[in-house]
Amino acid sequence: MSQRLFTPGPVPVPPSISEACARPLLYHRSNEFRELSRRVWDKLQQVFLTKDPVVVLSGSGMTGIESCIASTVRPGDRVLVLHHGRFGERLITINQRYGAHVIELGVAWSEEITAEMVEERLSSLSDIASVWLVHSETSTGVSLDLEQISEVVHRLAPDALLMVDSVLTLAIEPLRMTDWKIDAAVAGIQKGLMCPPGAAVVAVSQRMIERIRSHAPCTYTLDLATVLKDQERGLFTWTPPVSLIAGLDVALSMILDEGLLNVWKRHAYLADYVRNCAEQLGLMQFGCATSKGVVVVQGDTVQSIIDALADQNMIVAGGQDRLKGRIMRIGTCGSYTIEMMSDLFETINTLR
Repeated sequence: MSQRLFTPGPVPVPPSISEACARPLLYHRSNEFRELSRRVWDKLQQVFLTKDPVVVLSGSGMTGIESCIASTVRPGDRVLVLHHGRFGERLITINQRYGAHVIELGVAWSEEITAEMVEERLSSLSDIASVWLVHSETSTGVSLDLEQISEVVHRLAPDALLMVDSVLTLAIEPLRMTDWKIDAAVAGIQKGLMCPPGAAVVAVSQRMIERIRSHAPCTYTLDLATVLKDQERGLFTWTPPVSLIAGLDVALSMILDEGLLNVWKRHAYLADYVRNCAEQLGLMQFGCATSKGVVVVQGDTVQSIIDALADQNMIVAGGQDRLKGRIMRIGTCGSYTIEMMSDLFETINTLR
């Protein structure tokens, strides 16, 4: 019996996307693949709500994040990293490995970083090259008010690039690249975009492109300057994951046909439904519980529930690092439906 996923990525892949991924391979230098690539790049701009370039990279969301850091950070650059979970802490490590002087603004792994906190921290800082944050933490289920934080960053550090891990928000909850003046937003394709994992999508602003072009390359395959230059000619720099891009083309059409506003509303409704189901079973919400892409609950029984579900081939995610054994994470992003979640909670109820 195959596993049934209820994780915050990868998510179940709709049949039409699986079918597109399974089509005969295209040669990545062919005219047919160039047409496919341009179609995908254009649709990605619509999903990120930007007219600036969006690139696709082989790898994971972390590949996209590292490419942004490697393509912009100079040794000694002062980088402010906001962190409220596991993936925010990774931003510290990657920036430091490329020589950045990292300044932190962190909270406990259940709390939210507010715009007021950012204002207080930035008011005492100068010469900030970039600000990094995770829009919604997969590890904790806490989203940040990116619109308000962006206003503070641009007002107090106008020369700083605003860089965002949007892995758990793209095509899940509001993310407005241009309106919110985001300079880089990165996601994988295995959450809101409903595809098998294996590629990152990276949206960049014109300010970001200027910084990239003025940066002395310190990486080879992750150098965004080269990737952007080749994309202008309709090419991928390296052999791309052609099957995944075929699936992504279908996924993006599904999202745009539904309409972004409807996609965001659907995710909000599903997350609320799952939280209500959890509460009815006596499972407590963990922390601020503001994410629309994952519902996180805590309690003495969560690990036993995770293990019992796995015996039924129903897979939910446990806690990571310091939260291991303490929380259960249920994905509500991408292709999940009310019917799927109803089935999950009926099973949990019978296992208790």
